[in-house]
Amino acid sequence: MTVDHADRSEFQPLKFSGLAGLGEPDPMDSARLMGMITALAAEVYVLKAEVQRLRLALEASGATSAAELEWAGQSPAMRDWFSAEEAAFGQALLRPFTHPDEAPDVSGRMGGR
Repeated sequence: MTVDHADRSEFQPLKFSGLAGLGEPDPMDSARLMGMITALAAEVYVLKAEVQRLRLALEASGATSAAELEWAGQSPAMRDWFSAEEAAFGQALLRPFTHPDEAPDVSGRMGGR
């Protein structure tokens, strides 16, 4: 069975949450997803190291304990922060799809103009 890609009448929007209705699939979607995965993996690694470094320093100095850190993770302030951060993070994560191939205008920084 062959698929005629020229016939877009049966096009179904992407079913991935947050991407539905953005338009037809783009051949660059795989590259964008791989970029997102790579960026997220790097962020996770850096953030895990930072959290561990801070935890060790705080506990070694006696400034806090594992139990206090656990309480802080369940506090109302943490819940408020998490709610706000979740929305911002989701927008940033989906930016390659919601604003594909967007590049900043750097023409003002170019010499001779």
